[in-house]
Amino acid sequence: METKDKYNALKRKGIIRYIIVGAVIAVVLGLILTGINSNSYEETIETFRQQKDANFRQSIKSPITEKDTFYGLNYFPINPEFKVKAFITYLRDTTRIFLPRNDGKVSTYVAYLKADFKIKQQNLSLILYKHPEEESNAPTLFLPFYDATNGESTYEGGRYLDVPLTNNQTIDIDFNYAYNPYCVYNYQYSCPIPPISNKLPIAIPVGEKMYKR
Repeated sequence: METKDKYNALKRKGIIRYIIVGAVIAVVLGLILTGINSNSYEETIETFRQQKDANFRQSIKSPITEKDTFYGLNYFPINPEFKVKAFITYLRDTTRIFLPRNDGKVSTYVAYLKADFKIKQQNLSLILYKHPEEESNAPTLFLPFYDATNGESTYEGGRYLDVPLTNNQTIDIDFNYAYNPYCVYNYQYSCPIPPISNKLPIAIPVGEKMYKR
């Protein structure tokens, strides 16, 4: 009987040891996977930036005229806090609107939806636009915006984002991909001016900075 009790006690200890070891392994794997996901996110953006620099340096469609002295665009550090999930509301009035351009011309868009989101516990919203000719149910939307960095570390005329629509309830807005209009690099380009309604009251210190020639 005593031998059986000892055996059961040892068995219980062994089970507890396996549970503890398993829990430790699960925690370690979780940390590793978190690190992998974090690195993957940053590496994806870094690769995107490198490809854009290469395209600007080599493509005949590049807005950069002096390619021999082009050493890359200027960026803020990557910050995942500025990748947000926004709740969307489709706008009922789909009348075409006209956004003025920096050369006095206009671009035609449809105000497609409103995105509501939070950054640093502050409630924010922006209007996203669709090209009138776009007929896809999952279009890539145009998001021109201002923020508190304009005129200091970023272009005074605002920046842009291209945001894919993947479902009818939420949309992912990653400001780390915010980019300058082509007219920042080359005055021969004509660029839409963001509407004042898309002016954020906070700084968005991610994405492209002002271009330094």
